[in-house]
Amino acid sequence: MVGAANRLVSITAVSAYLAIVGCFLVFAGRIRVSPRGFARRLLAALRPPFQGEIVELAHEKGNCYVAPLPKKLISDSNGGSRLKLFEDGRELPHPHSNHDDIRELGAGRYSHWNDAVFFSSSDNSDPAKNGRRYSVREI
Repeated sequence: MVGAANRLVSITAVSAYLAIVGCFLVFAGRIRVSPRGFARRLLAALRPPFQGEIVELAHEKGNCYVAPLPKKLISDSNGGSRLKLFEDGRELPHPHSNHDDIRELGAGRYSHWNDAVFFSSSDNSDPAKNGRRYSVREI
């Protein structure tokens, strides 16, 4: 029984050591972070959630506008964004929308894709001119 307990302690210690070394290698940049890989998701889980104001945006097409975001965020193109978009503090109602739906239907649809958020205002007005404040927050 003592031998089994010692083996369990040894296995746990080695596992913890390997996890610590692996995290160190990721943070030190010795292991490349794949855009779709486990390491990127691990890093996103360990850092504080991103939040910020949208200050730069451009008209894309139809009701769709595009605003740049930090590249370190996991987007819908990587499997599922945790980003929420707010208009004057109220969450817009349609996250993870198809880009064609944003362009054609608008009404607060948005998508976080790679290093940008594609979105429409809640009433399809121009977000650069409607006087409303837009912000993003990762959940």
